[in-house]
Amino acid sequence: MPYCLSCGTKTDFETTDCPDCGQAITRRIDPPGETVEAGPGRAVSGEAVDDADDEVGATATDSSAEADSTAQTETVPTTDPSGPSPFADRWALPFAAGYPVRDDYRSLTVGGILEFLGLFVPLFSLVTVGYGFRLLRATARGQAGRPAFDEYGQLFVEGLKCAFVVALYGAVGFAGSVAAIVAGSADEPLGLALWVTVAFVSVYPLPASLTVYGATDDLRAAFARGHAGRFATSWTYLKAWVVWLVGLAVATVLTGLSLVTLAGPVVVRAWSTCALATLWGYYYREAAARDAVPPAPDEPVA
Repeated sequence: MPYCLSCGTKTDFETTDCPDCGQAITRRIDPPGETVEAGPGRAVSGEAVDDADDEVGATATDSSAEADSTAQTETVPTTDPSGPSPFADRWALPFAAGYPVRDDYRSLTVGGILEFLGLFVPLFSLVTVGYGFRLLRATARGQAGRPAFDEYGQLFVEGLKCAFVVALYGAVGFAGSVAAIVAGSADEPLGLALWVTVAFVSVYPLPASLTVYGATDDLRAAFARGHAGRFATSWTYLKAWVVWLVGLAVATVLTGLSLVTLAGPVVVRAWSTCALATLWGYYYREAAARDAVPPAPDEPVA
């Protein structure tokens, strides 16, 4: 039954003006089975309108499901490193700079606070280092979605893992330095050659062990010739070293510029720790795509 939109009075289908308020009836409910003109040269039945509404609703539902599927796909790592990389359209440095702050700036805010506390208690800085490890692991696994900066106790443990690997290389460097001093006292050229060898062995493969450990969470792989060794002797690793040095230079310049502010240096330090770790994860995935190293496990990083 038609009704007036102004006063609500019920009318019949032939009435064009409301008998109570006199307003024109601009909207009518048509009886079942009859047709109403839907536009010039086109008629649509009441049942057809319902079918069209159902079709539109189904299309909207399908679109929503497809959008949800796409959102989930973005956070799931690409398990095949030889396939299309989610980072393929980004250069290494811009990607590494933006990935830690994707979606929000929590890594800068929380990381800056932790780095400030680390000026007094260095252990706080291990939490930021641990988050860098988490970013490295996610990037090495091809995960487009940035992992969360939470579970600080677990991040602290991740930072301790990094410190452990650095300490092992430091012990090798210390022992080699003592041997170089002893050798240099007897034969100066031999001592100099030993110094160069110790410096190379203690510094160049260190990022390889840290990257492999961060990507696989396997301490044995971090020192295995078939894993970290293959990574350290690949052309991808040499390229990563060059880009890493450029990133260090950029971070140093930004730190110097940030000295004009109070909180700038600690924020830049937190960002550079996360960005440079992401950079190594980026190149680990590239090395895996080139079969230089085994691919990282494909479990998502929360």
